[in-house]
Amino acid sequence: MRIGLLADTHVPYRMAEIPAGVVSSLRGVEVILHAGDVDEPWALAPLEALAPVLAVRGNYHILERSAAGASLPRVVEVELAGHRLAVEHGYDIGPTTLLWKGWSLVRQLGGRWEFPQYDAAIARCLLRRHPAADVIVFGHTHRFYCGWWGQTLVLNPGAALRTAYLGAPYIPSIVLLDLEPAVPPTVTRVRLFEPKE
Repeated sequence: MRIGLLADTHVPYRMAEIPAGVVSSLRGVEVILHAGDVDEPWALAPLEALAPVLAVRGNYHILERSAAGASLPRVVEVELAGHRLAVEHGYDIGPTTLLWKGWSLVRQLGGRWEFPQYDAAIARCLLRRHPAADVIVFGHTHRFYCGWWGQTLVLNPGAALRTAYLGAPYIPSIVLLDLEPAVPPTVTRVRLFEPKE
């Protein structure tokens, strides 16, 4: 079973619609999981034309007047092809959330874009929340992440569009996740072309 994973589409506040490259890259998947910051749920229509879409809300963006898909659930848990999956946006990792976000911003202002400690903090928090999950999917950081934590695969597909702030060098991407019963998942990262401004 092939599943499409994406996050941080931010439509219509950072882009008018989901890019055609995202849609074409997801053709043929059986299910699409969106890990938050949809911004407006109507923006999912091109994806819903391809396959069933399960999406979670993201974090609120005040300057963009976005509710980040507040009508969507905070968490999605689903079993697909014999694997238990959990999807969250990943921004709320407990009392230290603002400290991690602030430290991440300081690093980015200094030109340090990779932050494996923050990715690990998010992964540890989500593993505590979803101890029975075989695969955990999150978004929020706009960075691709793929790591095994014991028997659990933790994934961030990266942002599906170019990250707008501070000249971030992140390459837009999605993930194709292949699941078969009793077989470890296969992850394929699809790097997307930069959207034209």
